[in-house]
Amino acid sequence: MSMLTVFGGDWASIAYACVQKVDVRNSARFLLSGGYRWYTATYGASTHYHIDGVYTMINAQGKRSAALASVGSGILLTVLKLIVGFATGSLGILAEAAHSALDLVAAAVTFGVVHVAEQPPDENHPYGHARAENLGALAETVLLVVTALWVLWHAYERIFVHVELPVVTFWSFLVMVISLGVDWTRSRALKRAAETYHSQALAADAAHFANDMLGTGVVIIALGVLEVSRRTTLIPSWIAERADAVAAVIVALIALYVSWTLGRRAIHALMDDVPHDLNTRLTERVEQLPNVLSNSVRVRSRFVGEQPYVDVSFKVPRGRSLDETQLISDAAREAVRQELPDADVVVNVDPARTEREGYATAVYAAANRLGQSVHNLDVFQLQQGLHVNFDLEVPSHWTLAQAHATSEDLSAALADELPAGVQINVHLEPRRDDPQPAVHFPQVQAEIEAALHAIPESNNVTRIESFLIESGVVVTLACAYPSTLPLTDVHKSMASLERALRHSVPTIVRVQLDPEIAAPVETRPSQRLSRHREAAADNSSRSSAGQDR
Repeated sequence: MSMLTVFGGDWASIAYACVQKVDVRNSARFLLSGGYRWYTATYGASTHYHIDGVYTMINAQGKRSAALASVGSGILLTVLKLIVGFATGSLGILAEAAHSALDLVAAAVTFGVVHVAEQPPDENHPYGHARAENLGALAETVLLVVTALWVLWHAYERIFVHVELPVVTFWSFLVMVISLGVDWTRSRALKRAAETYHSQALAADAAHFANDMLGTGVVIIALGVLEVSRRTTLIPSWIAERADAVAAVIVALIALYVSWTLGRRAIHALMDDVPHDLNTRLTERVEQLPNVLSNSVRVRSRFVGEQPYVDVSFKVPRGRSLDETQLISDAAREAVRQELPDADVVVNVDPARTEREGYATAVYAAANRLGQSVHNLDVFQLQQGLHVNFDLEVPSHWTLAQAHATSEDLSAALADELPAGVQINVHLEPRRDDPQPAVHFPQVQAEIEAALHAIPESNNVTRIESFLIESGVVVTLACAYPSTLPLTDVHKSMASLERALRHSVPTIVRVQLDPEIAAPVETRPSQRLSRHREAAADNSSRSSAGQDR
């Protein structure tokens, strides 16, 4: 047997491991293919998977156990081949022992990187340590290439320089058959572990030992050819002398191909390579969401092991509240996870001015940008130009100088937002952040009801409430209107009612009108006001009882 035949493999298994597991370019498609949907969350040393709705817990010790078993079998083969090699004087078996020692180093590398890859994220590695498996696969690729080149060099010597027949004994066949069985067992075990735990390092190790099986098989065939040539004359001597070396060349070339495949996949993973159309598909999904401005979406994705990370940024029209923006962000995350179910998605939303943006939106956007609140906004188009009027809310404990400075900041911001020549009129409105003391007063309630009884617009009033505060009377009215009435007509009616009520009761400082949809059958105003008087009397009695106490 020759030292040259060292690699082999189940090529269907290698292709499956390379394309489906090792190739990060296809990892996104793999997550959605075959009915598998993996939802992974790491807690300490345990990993949780969700497969078609069934939850199982797989202890991360399984990865290390698979790698450790590979190390143990490597030690067994190395020792066995050394014993038989020295016992028979076979240079080929001793070479196989050297190759097994190389496999042992590869298995030890796998064990080490699997242990590192399972470490949780830390300050220096916020994405975790899964890339260690890619480094391990790359290291095994280097070992494969070095060994294959070493095989080719010695094959050249055996074919063209020192042609010799290896020694064939019963122990030669036995040790290679045992080696074949051990390689088959650990290759299958590593392949299953790689599929279960999504480990690139274990997949590379499985491909490595599957390749060893093919090499062992070729060695056994070469031993058979040598044995047949020794017993018969069916095979010419020049073929028998070079058969083992030629087989070694074939296996070495195959090993180089496997090295290229594994190395390319590992480098792609380390270089953050993703499927060429993945970002395009994710961008299209996000652009289809409402309120997302076209041509503003930017998507960046990467994979760390089997975990996808996606950064999404886009623009929305200005004027959206924080809650609205949060809903849009959540919709963007869900859109990404329709493509990558387990993706860790970070969304950044920027407000943007659009061509059709109204003046009111510009005012609210400027106020929000400065952290200010405005209300009662009106925009008037006069012959001389635009007038923008609004109330600016400021804390009630501020001085006029403080409030005026805030008003000037907002006016300067609006000057950049609105066309030139716009007149901006700001009314400073004190804002009370704490509750104000208030009390129900029967005489005031009776006065309000009497005033409403004399106002024609009060026919649709369904509820009356009034109370006293430090600055005057506050009145709350609920008014019923037909559901088909335009909102502008509703507002005109309520404004007319408010003016009439303020004229009748000058002590009113605020009127709050609450429009409601009228019931199909309306009661007469006198009946409604009668109910209001009964409710007011009840409130008055409660208030008097409270004062007595």
